Amino acid sequence: MEQATSSRRQFLTAVGNLASASWIAMNWPQIASAAEHAGHGMHDDAPPPTTLTTLTAAEAAEVDAIANQIVPGGATPGARDAHVIYFIDNALGSFFKAQLPAFQKGLAEFQSGWAARHDASKPFSAAPEAEQIAWLREVDKTPFFTAVRRMTVLGILALPKYGGNHDYLGWKLIGVENQHAWEPPFGFYDKDYAGFEPYPGTKPYTA
Repeated sequence: MEQATSSRRQFLTAVGNLASASWIAMNWPQIASAAEHAGHGMHDDAPPPTTLTTLTAAEAAEVDAIANQIVPGGATPGARDAHVIYFIDNALGSFFKAQLPAFQKGLAEFQSGWAARHDASKPFSAAPEAEQIAWLREVDKTPFFTAVRRMTVLGILALPKYGGNHDYLGWKLIGVENQHAWEPPFGFYDKDYAGFEPYPGTKPYTA
């Protein structure tokens, strides 16, 4: 339990420091609305996308490598374990479609910058981990890296039907219990709570 709590704390710290948690919080209503619009008619248990439909295989390999350094796997699940690349691919082809041209332009600049500083015959995704991390530290202020970082975190936490959070690994990482129905009391703080009455004295609505 102590190890799980420590892992969640480390992840939440990473979200706060690396993944613009404040940006996600401010923009979540729009993100959720766009996602629901794109997934209209999909059930929460709908099969997630498992093939690329927007990015090329080469583009996806680069983005996947970046995401895997943003939230690396190991003792706890990482972006690659959560299949974040399928969320990013799906998002850029649907509810984040307007961002695709800028994203691809940013990726091309990321790759050309990498080639200018390293062996041009070897893509970023094929480089040793230490070299990848060193390069990401140089470009972590760019709009492209910011976009990948945001979508990586969203891909870990979003519903699996959108492509990420494979097997609910992201939720398990932060301790979210996948349960659709809850019954009070939820904890010591409300064990004596009679229940919310929007208009005291009136009977609750029943179908």
